[in-house]
Amino acid sequence: MGKLDGKVSIVTGAGSGIGRAIASLFASEGSRVVVVDVNDDGGKETVNKIRNNGGDAMFIHADVSKAGDCENVVKETVRHYGQLDILINNAGIDLPKAKPSADFTEEEFDRVINVNLKGAWLMSKYAIPEMLRRGKGVIVNIASVAGIRPLPLAMPYSVSKAGLIMLTKSMAVEYGNRGIRVNAVAPGWVSTPMAVRAASAYGATYEDFTKMFLQRIPLGRFADPTEIARVVLFLASDDSSYMNGAVVVVDGAISLA
Repeated sequence: MGKLDGKVSIVTGAGSGIGRAIASLFASEGSRVVVVDVNDDGGKETVNKIRNNGGDAMFIHADVSKAGDCENVVKETVRHYGQLDILINNAGIDLPKAKPSADFTEEEFDRVINVNLKGAWLMSKYAIPEMLRRGKGVIVNIASVAGIRPLPLAMPYSVSKAGLIMLTKSMAVEYGNRGIRVNAVAPGWVSTPMAVRAASAYGATYEDFTKMFLQRIPLGRFADPTEIARVVLFLASDDSSYMNGAVVVVDGAISLA
């Protein structure tokens, strides 16, 4: 028996990295999974992996920074599966180049905020009414330790993740007494395509980039996406039934170093 048997989950940004790991793990634990991404190839690949392992999944193309796309994801989920139990707000973008705060353009700032923060709010805005109709639901937001301790030369990203943490706490307070739990996970460095892009943004090879940060991580390595997914599963399942408004740091203690 899986931890999510009978559940229906939406996972945004599930075309690769942490999102794909979450979607795959959820499916293996019995959830029907709606894979959401702007990358059609990546999203469909995630769905195929799930189906090949005997799971149930569907793909919906969506840009979470657009209200219409978010509303459509929820509507199509309910139309296809008849319910919505879990929302994982994982979709996020990074920056093409690391630079001081005043050097970012307005467009760069807006794009990161719109996807990483506004996108999570929009998805929640349309998911919450469906959860309220059922009298229960779970939202897990994928934040970052960069929202707790700023990542140098990445102000828009850090601000977006700090905002996501406060969004988590605000919704937890507002909807906890109506059956909806809202928590967040704050990963540190994870071995994903985004980490590779981050190395490029800092003008370094991935090998040099990892060496630089490995010196600061007490566990001495980057996380595997599945290690983050397991924590998300805990928060999405009944195992964490009394957790609401929590921010679980999963960073190998880099934020303490």
